[in-house]
Amino acid sequence: MTRLPRFFISPDHVAGPIVTVSGDDVRHIATVLRIKAGGELLLCDGQGTEYRVKILHIDKSSIKTEIVNIATREIRSPRITLGQGLPKSHKMDLIVQKVTELDVAEIVPLVTERTIVKVRDDVKRITRWQKICREAAMQSDRIDIPYVHGVQSFHEYLSSLVPHSSALNLLPWEAGTKHIKYILRENGGVKKIVVLIGPEGGFSREEAELAAAKGFHLISLGPNILRTETAAIAVLSMLEYEYA
Repeated sequence: MTRLPRFFISPDHVAGPIVTVSGDDVRHIATVLRIKAGGELLLCDGQGTEYRVKILHIDKSSIKTEIVNIATREIRSPRITLGQGLPKSHKMDLIVQKVTELDVAEIVPLVTERTIVKVRDDVKRITRWQKICREAAMQSDRIDIPYVHGVQSFHEYLSSLVPHSSALNLLPWEAGTKHIKYILRENGGVKKIVVLIGPEGGFSREEAELAAAKGFHLISLGPNILRTETAAIAVLSMLEYEYA
């Protein structure tokens, strides 16, 4: 059976049996995919409800569809937040794309002691990363889209964290002594996970100690030193394996 093209919509685009598609997706559906009236789509509201719809009418700014079937899917737990030290060049684009495929729920870009990149056009960057999240979520058949927060300092983000009884906080560090696999096996019932990944050069000792004081496990990912983009993908892959 051919997989139907899948797009995200806002819940307020659903009005009774009618769902309206707008924005850039209109051009993609009509011009790139060349789907005509009578064709079918899958539309997801980002909250677990998926609509199979038939296209009724297409114009330049919107596509009107009618619901054929409604299905619900549970958003997976635990919910994972990635605090990512900002890397150089376009590495953050790759990280955002790949961790979205690996089911991250939130992404927090962090300025740390060893961050080299200068943060400019914050709103423009966040908008681009959020768009990458949306595209990766559609490609990977997710039912929700990760939320990208504004850029924060490492200290600011640590201060904002509220202790949670069913949360697991992880910080991979070159001086970490306990392997991540043992920490994960000891924490099977967690509902929320926060992972902090340093930029090129990793976290400083002061940052690692501050995180440890906030309840973070300073963990090892093995004997090899990983690039920042590799570390993020590796940790999310391990979490996917352990908790999927």
